[in-house]
Amino acid sequence: MLKLSKVFGIVSSVAAFALFVPNFLQARPSIKQFNSQQEAIFEFLADDMEYSQSQVIGKGHATVINLDYFVTANEATYDTQSGEITLSGNVNAYKGNALYLKAQKIKIKMQQDYSFLEPFYLQDSMSGLWVDAKSAQYDKNVYQTEDTTISTCSVNNPIWQLKASKSQYDVNEEWLSVWNPRLCIYDMPVLYFPYLSFSLGYKRKSGLLYPEIGNSKDDGFLYSQPIFIAPQEEWDMTFAPQIRTKRGAGFYNEFRIIDDRDEMLWANFGYFGDTDSYQRTYDLENQAHFGFQLKYERKDLLTKSQNYFYEDGIYADISQISDIDYFRLTDRDTRERADLQGSLLTSRLNYFLKSENDYLGIYGRYYSDLEKTSNAETLQTLPQVQYHRQMDSLFLDNLYYSFDYQAKNWTRPKGYRAVQQEAHLPILYTQSFLNDFVNLSASPIFYATQINYSNTKQKKLEDGRYYSQYYQFKVNSDLVKQYEDFGHTISLESSYILPGFDREKGDFQDFFTLPGHRQELRFGGSQYFYDSSDTLFLSHRFKQPFYLEDNHKMGEFENEIQYFYDYQWSFLSSIFYSHQKAKISEATHQVRYDGEYLNASFGHFFRQSFADIDWNRGRFGEANYLMAGFEKEFESIDIFASAGYDYKERYFKTWQVGFETSIRCFSFGLKYVSEIYPMLTTHGTEAKDDKYVLFTIKFIPLLSSGVKVGN
Repeated sequence: MLKLSKVFGIVSSVAAFALFVPNFLQARPSIKQFNSQQEAIFEFLADDMEYSQSQVIGKGHATVINLDYFVTANEATYDTQSGEITLSGNVNAYKGNALYLKAQKIKIKMQQDYSFLEPFYLQDSMSGLWVDAKSAQYDKNVYQTEDTTISTCSVNNPIWQLKASKSQYDVNEEWLSVWNPRLCIYDMPVLYFPYLSFSLGYKRKSGLLYPEIGNSKDDGFLYSQPIFIAPQEEWDMTFAPQIRTKRGAGFYNEFRIIDDRDEMLWANFGYFGDTDSYQRTYDLENQAHFGFQLKYERKDLLTKSQNYFYEDGIYADISQISDIDYFRLTDRDTRERADLQGSLLTSRLNYFLKSENDYLGIYGRYYSDLEKTSNAETLQTLPQVQYHRQMDSLFLDNLYYSFDYQAKNWTRPKGYRAVQQEAHLPILYTQSFLNDFVNLSASPIFYATQINYSNTKQKKLEDGRYYSQYYQFKVNSDLVKQYEDFGHTISLESSYILPGFDREKGDFQDFFTLPGHRQELRFGGSQYFYDSSDTLFLSHRFKQPFYLEDNHKMGEFENEIQYFYDYQWSFLSSIFYSHQKAKISEATHQVRYDGEYLNASFGHFFRQSFADIDWNRGRFGEANYLMAGFEKEFESIDIFASAGYDYKERYFKTWQVGFETSIRCFSFGLKYVSEIYPMLTTHGTEAKDDKYVLFTIKFIPLLSSGVKVGN
């Protein structure tokens, strides 16, 4: 905001404003005041100047200039003894090319850094917010106004305005405080506050954020008041206590910190306690709902480029919550950040060290099935240690070797546990044929693993040992062709595994894989098409394994196609086909349109109950969904709708429809939402149907809030 003290700051010359200051500033009577270093403090110009004892009176386009601002008025009087300047009649202050302040009269006492403005008008060029007052005083970078009106709408007929008995604006802190403000729609008061304060700058400041207000038949009246705390540039936090009158109370706390590499560590933790009556009514497994989340990723944490290990990195994605209902009681961002696939919540903590030849890694992975009342029997990998020797030459040209060792600790509170050690030693020979169009490789592979069980009282297990030596043969080709209107790349690969010898002793549970004990043949490939501007418009990938010694010789066929048309339309098809069942086991299809004013999508996803469980890629459980949605932008209103339908169970899992309209200073929206969400009871997860209306209103940039009404 405008610092009137700067009006009398150091100015090198009027020429600094030659590109903007009108021509009437040139060749006119003027005076300058200098400091002890003979530097100009300010320059005072007018069409006509009169000197009367200690006063200098400027009439006609009176102007006061400094390096950052200049102020114009019909008339100005400068008292050389008191150091006071009075500007009157259409007083306008400019910053850059924008009008910044208007008044009819300004009194400025240079030595005291004080001014009086009547009437007063101030506008922020970035946000568009303006302040109009009967009068204002400016003292040491603080404006104090009386009978104040504040808005960002049109000055002539604002849609909304805050009318306050008085206000105070701190220029340095960019902080506006108002007393007894009344929020008016046009001239009609709709809300009253005894006191409000706002940040008008872009620098983070501690204070209250916009509250969330709602009402629900089950939870009662909801009020959540976020408090933003920013004590330092490097970190801040948001503390949000909340109360639900029919359910209970709690809070969540979001924490953010930036490290010396500008990587952000994000953390969130929260707690909500249900009342005894609420827990009994819904037969909830947990009366207390709590959780903790953390995300952080960084390279070069400890290493330096001159060390043997020239690179390291850490990746943390940790989410531990009491039950699925925790996500509904906290901010929407907490669920979106979690690695949640269906009801499976996964946490990861990885660290690695890398050199030219060696790689060391330590990993942890923790699973939580949120549909279970207890995960005591869920196997976790805590930790997993890996050493990998990068591929290196061995004696002859085209002859290479690598080595990999891993130790995995499979643990859980209840049930058997296991520690697995395994080692791979491949020796690889490669050769190119047909002018490098075809590459062939042959590799004998030595493999060994050992399993040591513990806590085997309920299930007797013998420690397992497995040794094998097998062969892997690969042939692949990578081709690139540029045509007149498009480019095409294709990669094809076939691999064959031939068992050599193996020896197995002890017990091996289903989640242990033993490579090299059967003949396998795998085919795969990918191809990509690019237009004349090298933009991808079609991609295709496929895989097909054959297990030559099993009754069901063919594994699942995987096929994925993506097509991009005209930068707006896109199509995706992903299919997994089971030869054993002669059925598609999993499929995803989606059509999207992303236009300038319209976004729309239609999708289909299903997974059969016989599909193999793969927790690493979130594949488990049956699913049958149709998904559709659109959002259309008009000149002053946006409409949207979406739905998710389970066509096997014949019910809508979720659907919503609504609109939002906005202008420069005001917006509001209305949507109706129906969703079925899980709730953990003493008998396991049960579905609950929730329908509500959400009304959102924003008085830009001062106030925005949402009101939720439903059951």
